[in-house]
Order: sequence, then C-alpha cells, then structure tokens
Amino acid sequence: MMNEYVLGEFTFEFESKNGLKGHLRASTENVTVSSDIDLASRKSRNEFAEEAHEFYPEGFPELTLRKALNELATAVGEDVAAAKAAAEESPDDTEEKDENPGPSPDTKRYEVAMEILKAEDVLERVAHDMERLGHIGEWGNKKLAFACAVSARAQLPVQPSTHAQSSAGKNYLWDTALALIPPELVYKRTGFSAKALFRTTMSLKHAVLYIQELAGSEGADFSIRTLQSDNVLKWEATEKQPDGSMANVEYEVEGPTIIVQTTTKNHLHPENETRVIPLYLDESAEQTEKINRAALRRAAGITAISAEERERICSAWHDAVRLLEPAEVIIPFAERIEVPSAPIRLRRDVPRLLNIIKLIAWVHQHTRNRDDAGRVLATEEDFTMAISMVGDSFARAWKSLTPSEETVYAACKDLTDNQRKHGFKRSHVEAILKKKREKVPPRTLQNCLYTLASSGYLESDGRRGAAGATYTMTGAEEIGGTINLNAHLRIEENHHEIPAKGHNLMCKSQSAHSCALPITELFEISDADESATRKNAQNGSCAVKTGDLQDNQENAQMRNGATKKGETQLGSYEYRG
Repeated sequence: MMNEYVLGEFTFEFESKNGLKGHLRASTENVTVSSDIDLASRKSRNEFAEEAHEFYPEGFPELTLRKALNELATAVGEDVAAAKAAAEESPDDTEEKDENPGPSPDTKRYEVAMEILKAEDVLERVAHDMERLGHIGEWGNKKLAFACAVSARAQLPVQPSTHAQSSAGKNYLWDTALALIPPELVYKRTGFSAKALFRTTMSLKHAVLYIQELAGSEGADFSIRTLQSDNVLKWEATEKQPDGSMANVEYEVEGPTIIVQTTTKNHLHPENETRVIPLYLDESAEQTEKINRAALRRAAGITAISAEERERICSAWHDAVRLLEPAEVIIPFAERIEVPSAPIRLRRDVPRLLNIIKLIAWVHQHTRNRDDAGRVLATEEDFTMAISMVGDSFARAWKSLTPSEETVYAACKDLTDNQRKHGFKRSHVEAILKKKREKVPPRTLQNCLYTLASSGYLESDGRRGAAGATYTMTGAEEIGGTINLNAHLRIEENHHEIPAKGHNLMCKSQSAHSCALPITELFEISDADESATRKNAQNGSCAVKTGDLQDNQENAQMRNGATKKGETQLGSYEYRG
C-alpha cells in the first residue's frame, strides 16, 4: 500500500515493505525520483538526497531535501507504530469482543457461571481456583488482585501497585489473576513511552492495562496517574496534515481503566503512590519453601492439572465476570465508620476503602439484598472482608514503610544505645539481621537505609566509598503530630461534623510507624468490665475517655496473640457491629 506525505515543497509516496524499509517516490512540480530506501538509516536518507540532487539540482536542493526526509522518517515511523498496534488488536479479536456478552440462560455455561456467582464467598473461591492454577499462598493478595481487576467493570476503580524483589512472583500473581478475567478486558504491554497512552488504539473503558514492569513505563507517569484519577485522557497536539498544513488534533482515551504495575522499587513516584493500593508479596523463607515444594509436586504429576481443566476453570470465570451486571451499591452503615484525620492521603484512602466495600458487595450481587431503588446493599461482612484484604496495605502506606524497610528499621532499633546515638554502619545492621536470621539482600538493605534516611527515620552523613555512610537514629517515632495507629475511635451514629482536632489521635510516647490497630467486633459490656477497661487504659500512653470504644476479654486475648474469628487489622480503623 502506497502512503502519501506532503512535506513543504515535496510530495513523497512511500510503499512500506518492512517497517521503515520500502520504496520511496519524491516529486516536485516538474520532476520525480524514486528508489528503495531505509528511512530509519541516516546514511540511506543522505544517499537518496545526494542522488536526487545530482540528477535534478534545482528541483531537489540537497539540504532542504535532507530535512524533509528526516521529517518523513518521523511521520512514517508513527504510522508504522500505529499500524502495528492496530494489528495486535486484529479484526478477529474485535469481533470476539462484540460476541462475548455472556452465556445465554438455560445453557450449561450459564449454570456453571451462576454457581460461582451464588457462592457464599466468591472471592474465597477465586483464591482457591488460583491455587489450583498453580499460584501458591498469598491468599489475601489473590483476592485483592482479582477484585482490582474487575473494579473498572463495576465502575468502582481500585488501582493496585505490586512491590517485591526480583523473582518473588509479582508477575505470576497477576498472570494468574488476569487469567480469570475475560480476555476482551485485558491488555498486556511490556512498556509505554511518554505519550503512547494518549494515542493508543486500545479500547480501555472498563478494561485492565497490565504493564509488566514499572521501569518500562516511567516516562508515562503523568498520563498513567491522570487516567487513574480522572478516568479519561484528553490530549491536543498540533500536527502536520497530509496537505502540508498544520492543525490541532484531539485525542481522547476513555476509562475507567485499571492499570496494573509491578516493580522491585520500594516506592512509586510520590504523586502516583497516593492513587494506588500497594500489594506487598510474602518474601519469607517459608513462602519460598512452599513454592518450591509445590513446583516439585507438580513436576511429579501429583498436583498438576491438565490443559483442559485449566481452560475449564478460566472459561467458567470469564462467563461469571461477563454475567456481573452494572449496579449501584450503597453502604447502609457507612456513617458508623470513623477514620483518623491524618495523614492527608486519607482523603484518597477513605473513598478507596469505601469503593472496596462496594466492590465486594457488587461481586456478591446475586446473594445481597437490594433496596426499593434496586441498589445492592453492602453488609457488615463486606466491611470485615475489605479490612482483611487491604488493612495491612493501608497501615503500611500510612507509615510509608515497606516490609523490607520495617525489617531494617527494627534491626536498627536493636543496635546498642551508643550506636544508635553516635553512629552505625550498614555492616552493623547486617550483623543484627544475621543474628535475627532475617534475610535482606545487600542491595535491598542499602536502598532501605537510604529511604529511611530520606523519610526522617535516620540521619545520614551521606558519605560514599568502601566504608559507606554513617547513620544515627532520629527518634522519629517520638515526634508528635504523626499518625497514631493505637488510637481508639468511637463508632456511633453521628450526623454532626467533628473538628479535625476533636479526637486525640497523636501522642508523643506512642509509635507512629510500627503499631497496627486491631479491628474487632465489640459487644455490649458490663459496668464492671468498663471500669476495668478504664483502669487498663491508664497503663497505656493515651488516656481513654468514657464513651470511647472499650476493650473486652476478646481484645485482651487478641493483644496476647489469640485471634478471634472475624478479627482483622488496619491502621486506626475500629469497627463495632
């Protein structure tokens, strides 16, 4: 196919044979030259210009033609890239997308899909089937990954980011989770250039864009976070038209779109980080042992499933997701949920938590009640499930510490008083980690110490070289004004606005970074229990006022390590049934 380009005084007709390689015909008003050319090669373009000028010096000024050929190479390159992207979404795929609304009633496929959707706990079944497909452990991350993947279809987008060391299984988690999502809703890319999202031909509305590694899309940070926040991208650019004129062209990409990114970095760009829920993978030796044992069992044919069984599992989930209908979800008990007034990222985290509660109810739409307006009613069990899925991630996000950074910081606190106050090296921390049998790779340890120093947890003299930097503890945990994850919040019906400083959320003597607040269902307690609770509260670092949530025997057991059914953890959330 011959494409025409008008650039200045020249008209080019280019027939591509292989990308930027092809046959070029260049014309002016009176003369025409043609030859095979590789537009990607500067040498080939210069040779074309020299020969054209040699034959027709007046019609093809050499410098002017060279400049025009450079512009032509850019224009053809963009067209080739667009054609390649369009080819990846072949017409057959488009037809398949249009022909997959879901199975028809009174069919076997419909019955199998509805069996999934009418399960008491759909997300538990997700985790079970992902285990059968070969993903080991990470039960909470399994549920959260699937929930995020379907959230765009529910119009309740929850954006994830996945953090772990190389080989920890970040991409394997998402490959397995997305295998349960209808293929017409998933787009997988290795990377993105800065403006690629603005001009993409992918249909991203209600879809998942899976970018395998963050390093391949760092130039597109702005477009990614804009699509995550606004659910739409609009871009206007001035471009040269085929007739040689310049005109503004508007591009629009419609969402909502879930953008899945994985990274070995501890943190994303600061402005991107507050738009996502971080998933931290289990990097423990115990998890590695489970994965290796499972791999050996599959190799021995003990737990391996056939390709047919794998296809059956995935197809059933594809149909189930297609049968989920758009529906508005409300949380009848939403006003009973209280959260702290700091840090400021809670302004985004609280709506995100509410979205997850609604999302869980939406996935269970066939087993949830509806009001007179047809809206799905979320239950308190949905709240409990949401906390169990994202509580740890939220608490870590508020502390701004990843699991590796927590491990390293705990090792720093185990150093001697003299070292903490007057200086210690990375080797001292390595010795403590070795003594505690904690495995942190040297590169990860170096990055963790750098982040802890940047965040104010440590002081660093910034020295480089063989000896490395010297660090001291700053006592950041004792600084007032930081979020107190031990604060008890009263949960009750309250239709009045509470001043931001109405609750005592901060306390200088409490840890602002490493304590998680238990979430537990509380029951009515006697006056004697209440009195005992007030006495116990006095032993803490913050006084508990009458009317605040009371501890009971189950809470005490929880602090001693016992876990009651339904108990979960999340920063300073506390729930009363």
